[in-house]
Amino acid sequence: MLALDRVTRCFNGVPAVDQVSFDVASGEFFSLLGPSGCGKTTTLRLIAGFDDPERDGGSIRMFGDVVIGKRPYQRPIGMVFQNYALFPHLNVADNIAFGLEERRIARREIRRRVDSALELMRLDPATYSARRPAELSGGQRQRVALARALVLEPRILLLDEPLAALDPQLRKQMRLELRQLNRTLGITFLLVTHDQEEALVMSDRIAVMSAGRVVQIGAPGEIYRRPRTAIVAEFIGEANIFQGTVVAIADGIATVTQSDGSHWRAAVPPAVTAGDRVDIAVRPEWHELASGHTEVPGTNALPGHVREIIFLGESVHAIVTLRDGRDARVALRHTGAMPGTLPWRVGDPVTLLWHMYDAQVLEQ
Repeated sequence: MLALDRVTRCFNGVPAVDQVSFDVASGEFFSLLGPSGCGKTTTLRLIAGFDDPERDGGSIRMFGDVVIGKRPYQRPIGMVFQNYALFPHLNVADNIAFGLEERRIARREIRRRVDSALELMRLDPATYSARRPAELSGGQRQRVALARALVLEPRILLLDEPLAALDPQLRKQMRLELRQLNRTLGITFLLVTHDQEEALVMSDRIAVMSAGRVVQIGAPGEIYRRPRTAIVAEFIGEANIFQGTVVAIADGIATVTQSDGSHWRAAVPPAVTAGDRVDIAVRPEWHELASGHTEVPGTNALPGHVREIIFLGESVHAIVTLRDGRDARVALRHTGAMPGTLPWRVGDPVTLLWHMYDAQVLEQ
């Protein structure tokens, strides 16, 4: 349905989008995820037709046809902007009808499609049609912006951080509603966001971007459990990165020493050999914590002390300072509703534990 092949866009000679390639399937909820300045919004603008790639800067196809040079209204897309971009001087019905009027749709058909779009967004046409955007809540304005895009019956819906202006609770609600809308309508959704939780909740697949390039594409669970690089590991969720040099390998298990002389073991790919430097990522929830400085057979163990305890509501995180001075984060499960259930306090000696298979070797 949508295919980008080595798309490049530069500003003042600096690539904002650099050789970006990916395909999006029909009906898929696909997300571009990354920090500010990584190129995701520029990529969306190239898809929408608000900007063009460099000359010889790759191709963009929709349904097999090259769309470079076509204006946005000539592409089978609808778009929801971060600030919604509703016309303040028009009421809700006229905002939604604007694109239909530009396309010279019959007035009776416009009214039918506007009412249908409002009902799809669970907004009663009799109640909301005559209201101005200033008379709506943030969630209602977001629904009107969605209705305005969907009333054009696009085959691809582009979403430019549409939930950024909502409060946290409403944002969580709208994530599920957008996901359900994608399934109900069966059209392709392409979301741009810097919110990792947003992408994980809603997406079928995620393309993680950094410095203008796509660094990994995959299903949410795949990217979370198997990040390829430190950039992905640290941006998708949280990760503790351990670095060291391989001193021995037996049956695919490497023994790795760190600069402070401590060691750990990890399952490594066949290309890794003795003497190689390796980095691994371990998620905070894959760790366990033991009191004191003790060895646990079959488990990696690094001594340290508790530097901080952070209460996060549904979980508690312990920040452990290791012998080499680096900090590691451990996600701890609550053991009960009563306070004071954690056995550790700030300053206590502890051992950071993890199984050698509960780690991902990162690309250098």
